[in-house]
Amino acid sequence: MDVQNDIQHKKDLFSLPYVKDQLEYWGPVNRAFADSFLTMGYKFIYQYFGNLDSKFLKSVFSSFVEIVQNVAEYNEGSFKDNFPQSFIRLKDLGGQIVIDTCNSIKPEDKLAVQTVFETVFDLPKEELQAEYKKLLFKGGSLGLIMLRKLKNSEVEYSLSENDEGGLWLSIELKMNYGNT
Repeated sequence: MDVQNDIQHKKDLFSLPYVKDQLEYWGPVNRAFADSFLTMGYKFIYQYFGNLDSKFLKSVFSSFVEIVQNVAEYNEGSFKDNFPQSFIRLKDLGGQIVIDTCNSIKPEDKLAVQTVFETVFDLPKEELQAEYKKLLFKGGSLGLIMLRKLKNSEVEYSLSENDEGGLWLSIELKMNYGNT
């Protein structure tokens, strides 16, 4: 049996989908895990997409680091030792690299999180660089501005509540590599 069929067989035993060309995790995320996952992500990006422009790959990895570390930092700061289940995925859509995540948010943080995202996403693209410089000295959401400033990409977010009343923040970053 070849490797791909062997993996598919094992995943079928547990009713797990086999998806090629992606790195995915669903479980608790803290800084120690984030460091390991970032190492795997680095290897995935540079081996799988090695034929793409190195500056583009650097921006992909920087974006991946920003998203994963923010999830880990929020979880450690807000949930202490009882880290929530988080979803992180890096995948190839054929022409686009997609980084997406979904993370639990504490209800008391909803307004603050919503305000940060609305403030950054309400800024017109032409004002992002000036806001970035301002926040560089003052402190603020530099990572979100960095994601919005990326060329040939789009970033979206949503804040939603599930049936059990849990609050979730989802972020999806699509980076076009067909134009690099």
